[in-house]
Amino acid sequence: MRVTRRSARTAAVATGAVAVLLLPAAGAFAADGPDQGPDPAPTPVSGDQSVLWRNVDLADGALAKVYQDGPGRFSAEIYAGGSRVDTLVSTDGRPAYGQHNGLHVVLRPDGTVRSWVETAPKPDPKPTPKPDPKPAPDQRKNTVRLPDAKVTLPDGSVARLFTSTTWPRVELTQKNGRSLGSLDLRHPTAAHHGWTYTLVDAGKRHYELTAVDTPRQGAGSRVYDFQGRLIGTYVAQKA
Repeated sequence: MRVTRRSARTAAVATGAVAVLLLPAAGAFAADGPDQGPDPAPTPVSGDQSVLWRNVDLADGALAKVYQDGPGRFSAEIYAGGSRVDTLVSTDGRPAYGQHNGLHVVLRPDGTVRSWVETAPKPDPKPTPKPDPKPAPDQRKNTVRLPDAKVTLPDGSVARLFTSTTWPRVELTQKNGRSLGSLDLRHPTAAHHGWTYTLVDAGKRHYELTAVDTPRQGAGSRVYDFQGRLIGTYVAQKA
């Protein structure tokens, strides 16, 4: 049969129409058919998203929350007393360091954490102050010097004789020990019961004690050396 150009064009149009009508049916069949294979892989997580990796207890009881921020990138939030006190970020393979109130924290590039507490140095003990040395006691004040000699005088009183190359002295006391005074080179004379007692410088560092009675009582006299010996006596002749 001879096919004209017009007949061919008509057949082509009819064939296209049939194909258009079949497309919806074919699509519906494919949707209702069995699975053809596994689901496609999920979309990878964005590089800016942080994921909690671990919690780490620190040396002083604080807490470090370690996050992985991406491949080879970690950060750590440091909490003390329930408050965040620091944030450490480890990037480019380098550790991050932090410090708070003596707590030292190191976040390593692999996400591990090291911490320690700084030990405060002990203060040097204060030297015990040495007390000021006490002055040596004055032996002259604390030592009672005994007399070199003791003489009972004519009126019953007692003379204690103290020998000194620079400062001789005589202490006069009653029988009961009550003081009657003292004699020295500045005050060489004293009187008691009518008797006058005098310390005499006899020269060459020799000293004597004289006891002279009043004329009304006889005007007698006696002389003693500083060894307590009676070396001279004078008795007045009665008229």
